[in-house]
Amino acid sequence: MKDLKYLVWLAMVSGSSSGTVWEIIHSYDTAYQAYNALISNSCPVSLSVNQKNNINKISPEKAGEIISYCSDNDIFIIPYTSPEYPEKLLEINNPPPVLYVQGDISCLSGGKNITCIGTRNPSEYTQKIISVICSGLAGNDFTIVSGFAMGSDIMAHMSAVRTGGKTACILGCGNNINYPAPNNRYRKSIIENGGVFVSEFPPDTPPYAKNFPQRNRILSALSKATIVFEAGLKSGSLSTAGLVRSHNRKLFCIPPADITDSRYAGNISLLRKSAVPLYSVGDVLEFYGTPENISVIKPESRPQIKPEIKTEIHEKINNTSVPELTPVQQKILSVFGDDDIIHIDNIIDRLDMDISEIITEIMELRIAGIIEEITGNRFRKTERRQF
Repeated sequence: MKDLKYLVWLAMVSGSSSGTVWEIIHSYDTAYQAYNALISNSCPVSLSVNQKNNINKISPEKAGEIISYCSDNDIFIIPYTSPEYPEKLLEINNPPPVLYVQGDISCLSGGKNITCIGTRNPSEYTQKIISVICSGLAGNDFTIVSGFAMGSDIMAHMSAVRTGGKTACILGCGNNINYPAPNNRYRKSIIENGGVFVSEFPPDTPPYAKNFPQRNRILSALSKATIVFEAGLKSGSLSTAGLVRSHNRKLFCIPPADITDSRYAGNISLLRKSAVPLYSVGDVLEFYGTPENISVIKPESRPQIKPEIKTEIHEKINNTSVPELTPVQQKILSVFGDDDIIHIDNIIDRLDMDISEIITEIMELRIAGIIEEITGNRFRKTERRQF
């Protein structure tokens, strides 16, 4: 336990993604020895000014407080020396020395992890593909790995949960930070279904912008392959795709339905640079060497989630009456008349609410079949639903 405290301290002082932290770790037998060398200024490793300042600013007692907080709040600290630490992470140059985990990290140890990334505002075509691919892979015992962001990420996670599969959420903040806020309601169902939340950042770490490019190396490293569902030319998914190549992993990419659609310009760029076009779940199964006789689960015939797991989203999909909808969803539906076709901008204008939350709820309503997109972000209630 003593050495864990000093390993946590060392990661905080040096930065968990820095090459420096690993130079220090490899120079000493224990983190406690490294601590003594650093505070006595006898460590031969060259440190930045910020790292030198951190030695004085961050005390081992602070690391001890973090360990105590995690113990009291069901957050597990997994050092790189633990057998529970995902082996794939150790294959890259700068893995996190410690991971902060909520849930069952063993879902990442089976070798059938697949990372799924894409835009926060996926098109209807992309949403359909995410549902088909992720539910199919989860149904074949794959763990869906993504970043718990709105849009493509949360759709990938929840496609796995609805299929009874496991999913790993890789965070760019502390495990106890409610970010992004609209996705917080999914945490319980993900964990209850055998999934996990993983962060290299200690509790209370805010979602700083700089954290997410750092987080992306974990997304890339955890899986033998990554799928890019939708990416524009300036999409953050492209940087993760670059890491996939540098980590010598496979990169799959969804071919665009329309090659002139700028929302898929990043997909086209990746396909030109030798990303493998993904046409079906079978393409991934073949790459992973999964036997072809394992059936691919289609969304319309997916099995029930385990009886003891009853999630909010599962209830809404299978029994979508107005009282079961969230307050935000009911407000969105109240904007529509029976035959109205309304642009998303008009929905946002009529509701004095956070835009990202509105977009997330619209996606859920679409998944549940309560509303449908006509063209160009214009929506209407589906004919088969009466409200």
